[in-house]
Amino acid sequence: MLYLMSTTVVPHNADGIWRMQTISADYAVDLVTGGEWISAVGHESSAAAMSAILGVPIAMNRITVTPEPGDSFLCLRLHSRPPEGVILDTAQMESIGFSWALMTYLNLC
Repeated sequence: MLYLMSTTVVPHNADGIWRMQTISADYAVDLVTGGEWISAVGHESSAAAMSAILGVPIAMNRITVTPEPGDSFLCLRLHSRPPEGVILDTAQMESIGFSWALMTYLNLC
């Protein structure tokens, strides 16, 4: 399964071997328009920004994901940390700069 996340973080109880790679914006769009995915984006502003950037509706969905080997995470990676307690909108994310990462859970330890 493909999960959408607004950060690159290994989910709780997901020890194992992971692969992470930077991917192009075009490839990120292809991933969300070409198949099934589940939003695991935990903030409304992040979901709205990702929707605008990727061109598909993404709902806020504060879920805990327990990945299975082979599951992937499309993650928005900001190029610097925002100030403490600040919730960014799309324009602020674009001002800071961001890239896309694809994290894939390969197997358990």
